[in-house]
Amino acid sequence: MTQSTLSLAREVAFDTFVAVMDNKRKPEQVLNEMYALHGTKISRLDKAFIKEILYGSFRWYSKIYWILQNTSKRNLDDSTPEIRAALIIGTYQIYYMDRVPDRAAVNESVEYVRKKGQAKACTFVNGILRQIGRRAEYFPKPDKKTKAKEYLALQFAHPLWLVDRWLKRFRFERMEQMLAANNQPPSFSIRINSLKTPLTEASNIQEALLRDEGIPSDRRPLRSALRLSKSPQLGDSKLFQEGYFTVQDEASQLIGYLVSPQADQKIADACAGPGGKLSHIYELGQEKITLFAVEKDHNQYLRAQETLDRLGHTKLNWVHEDFMTWTAEEKMDKILLDAPCSGLGVLRRHPEGKWSKNLSLVNFMAEQQWSMILHALKQLKVGGELIYSVCSFETEETEGHLARLRETMGDTIEVISPVSRLPDYYKKYVTHEQLFAVYAGNQDEMDGFGAFIVRLKQPI
Repeated sequence: MTQSTLSLAREVAFDTFVAVMDNKRKPEQVLNEMYALHGTKISRLDKAFIKEILYGSFRWYSKIYWILQNTSKRNLDDSTPEIRAALIIGTYQIYYMDRVPDRAAVNESVEYVRKKGQAKACTFVNGILRQIGRRAEYFPKPDKKTKAKEYLALQFAHPLWLVDRWLKRFRFERMEQMLAANNQPPSFSIRINSLKTPLTEASNIQEALLRDEGIPSDRRPLRSALRLSKSPQLGDSKLFQEGYFTVQDEASQLIGYLVSPQADQKIADACAGPGGKLSHIYELGQEKITLFAVEKDHNQYLRAQETLDRLGHTKLNWVHEDFMTWTAEEKMDKILLDAPCSGLGVLRRHPEGKWSKNLSLVNFMAEQQWSMILHALKQLKVGGELIYSVCSFETEETEGHLARLRETMGDTIEVISPVSRLPDYYKKYVTHEQLFAVYAGNQDEMDGFGAFIVRLKQPI
């Protein structure tokens, strides 16, 4: 019997792919379980390799599947999840990773199928991947002009329904830019804890990151943000563990400026976990505000507490409750509603979402968001503000709500322009409808976001 040559790193990647694509689990959760199970058997280099082949396979899934279907005489839909995982991740390595020898990608994919008790499929997997490796065949793509959406969906590995939807809003050239950007690994941004290091001394954090952790960083127009050249090992990072910075995308950091906390205000974060925006509001408020953290999900609640504790932020009022059942004892001055959403603005960060989301989800989340908006307005005092945000730029989840508020609330509310609260550089992201809108493929490589501010003028 042939000795298995399957590496643990590839086995973890294959198993995680199956868990995500077929069992609809979150990759971060599965990987954390795998790393806890195998402990020191998986090195840092292993983890980096796993992340690259796993997330790369998520990004290019539909294009790889198309190549495989055109190569195979069988319908891959009839194959087992393990066979599909072996073929897709194997093909990703052959097509997109020059430093990985084709034979390693082929042999270990075959050994994975064998280890899963499907030895009869080894010849099939071996034959398909070797044929892929020869790159001997060309399969014609849809015509770029006459079948634009089919071309874009295939060329940039995005679901057809989403391409069709976005193509009705954006020009073809803009679509190419957006979809290509979604297939790039996300930038790694951190936010400096301004209560420990004044933002005027950000260079001290940069020097410490380079000296102690070997990570170069660039300053951003947003003073609280640094863009790192690579991801730090957070578990070993003294700066992170001691609360000098936290991980947060630039667009997400801008939401704290939209809240603009002022001394003596009562402010609630309606969906506080995992604590990024919550901790930023805390810092901007300089401990002169009364801050309520509302979160129903137990794991997110614990993550938010862990984040705030690590940063040294202790003066909070924690509310472990569903926001929709929470009634403020005293009306709030401001409420941040970072609402549950489709997440279609962060596909670069979560590429597996391309294959699990659909239009029904967008509509479902939009109705849930609307209910939360109405509930939030009832918790505000007259003159109080609702700051709404989502990591999505879908119309139903952003400007659709603004239009609906204007139509149904009339003079009861006033839409506040975000322009005055944003640093000058970022004012370009505010639309004529007073929506803070960051689309995929933007020049600053930020996550996609939508946000707006409304002020309550009359009691509800």
